[in-house]
Amino acid sequence: MEQYDNDYELFDSRRPVKVPTPALLMQAMTELDLLIVAIRNVLRAQVRLPDQLKTSMADDDVLELLRNVAEHWDEDGGRSINTLTEKHPDVLVDGVSFTNKEIWIGGKVPLSRIRAWLPRVHHALVSSLEYAGELVRDDMASLVAGDDALSWPPGRLRYRYWRLPVVDVKDWPTTEMPPEVAHLIQERFRGLRERDVAD
Repeated sequence: MEQYDNDYELFDSRRPVKVPTPALLMQAMTELDLLIVAIRNVLRAQVRLPDQLKTSMADDDVLELLRNVAEHWDEDGGRSINTLTEKHPDVLVDGVSFTNKEIWIGGKVPLSRIRAWLPRVHHALVSSLEYAGELVRDDMASLVAGDDALSWPPGRLRYRYWRLPVVDVKDWPTTEMPPEVAHLIQERFRGLRERDVAD
């Protein structure tokens, strides 16, 4: 047995390990639901496109069915879950499988497929709108008319507010919050809750 441990790296206490807690599961399931709803919205957006511009993605029906099952979770034996189990018995509802190279939604649809499909849909939607004479602004263009035509300094920042900064593992916090800080946060939260008249 010792030969199997030759290349084993010792545990590094400075690197936190994500414990599979109920909270982490809830976060992952919420993010999966949001992703499936967003995909369904993109599928609906391209329904109005001319046939020659419509894009396709393998197993898009699986994602739509998973969205319906997630949305109508209280319907025991509903149409979508029946269709899913009959046509796609290998799909796992609320299932995410992964390796170090890929993530599969429902155990079947690879995330890389979705990532490759979305730019095609975006291109098709923009092309269709421009053909209809609509002005399609760049996602990072200024909302202020004429702003981008001015000669501003080159260092102007353009944000996507939902983009999170990437923090290197060595910079992850590994210490507990000091009790006095935890107490202040708890007091602030209690004050917020006391002002909430509806709850």
